[in-house]
Amino acid sequence: MAFWKIYRKIIIAGLLVILCLISLSGCSVHPVIDSTSEEYTKTVESADGVIVKIPDYPKRIVTLTSAYDTVLLGLIDTSRIAAISSLVKYEGYSMEWEKAKQVKTQLYSYPFEKIVKLKPDLVLAPEYTSKDVIDGLRGMGIPTVVVDSGKTVESTIKNIETMAYLVGEPEKGVYYSRKIRTEIDWLQNQVNKIPEDKRRSVLFVSSMDGYTGTGSFFDDMSRYMGIYNAPSYRGYPPRISFTDERVIDMNPDYLLIPAYQTMDKGLEERFLHTPAFQSMKAMRNNHVMPVRAAYLYTSNQHIGEAMIEIAKIVYPEYIQSDSIPKNF
Repeated sequence: MAFWKIYRKIIIAGLLVILCLISLSGCSVHPVIDSTSEEYTKTVESADGVIVKIPDYPKRIVTLTSAYDTVLLGLIDTSRIAAISSLVKYEGYSMEWEKAKQVKTQLYSYPFEKIVKLKPDLVLAPEYTSKDVIDGLRGMGIPTVVVDSGKTVESTIKNIETMAYLVGEPEKGVYYSRKIRTEIDWLQNQVNKIPEDKRRSVLFVSSMDGYTGTGSFFDDMSRYMGIYNAPSYRGYPPRISFTDERVIDMNPDYLLIPAYQTMDKGLEERFLHTPAFQSMKAMRNNHVMPVRAAYLYTSNQHIGEAMIEIAKIVYPEYIQSDSIPKNF
């Protein structure tokens, strides 16, 4: 009797396996892109260490971050962009906003199914993209390359060159590298004329708490602009929140608030109407300044221009805008 019970369990288990196999074969995943075709002849190493075969000249490109969309718009014609973040179409957010309006398909988020449906022949993903998403896209036959996001001015230049190569426009990468370095050299010449005792401290506040502190992208930008980034100048550790007490302790000469169409309302309310802040230098001297968000969040080909514009705000008497380089 016990034998028949065991035998029956084996038969049932076998039937379940067969049913599972039938189910899987009926719902098999078919690649949306045939990356084995002759068009996919360029082999690159993704930042996650995976070797990826991509087209020499991709024609349906999607990035998984608005930051890369701005770079992409400077490198290629919009006809080669399958979709773009809706944020990039705002003037305050991106310095490529006018060109961005030529891309019909907008993305408000990056759901896996939506990306697959676009049938891109190249996806550029930042390193913080979920591994499941990246593996899933590759599993669908979509060439997906991870590109590390720029944490410094130098790594931003490198990223632009990398993306230019990936989209088949290496000469554009060379152009932007030359442009940025020319702008940096010009800015350095201007900044070097500012006496050390005239250098000013700046606090860039963001709705992303701690985003602009010690070791941040803005911290690196500050070195080129000849300004003291207030959190690092006061010795605060990275990613620390800007509490009221810490802001008062930093006591910056300038306080920069990102502006999209208008100044960020939450930040404006906090810094302009908090009584405890009124004794700070930035408040007393009317140096609470709305700055175009595109200048403050600018890990793209406009980084040189952005640093010059911010430096002009902080050092209007030293930065001579009539001599800014125009030819590269």
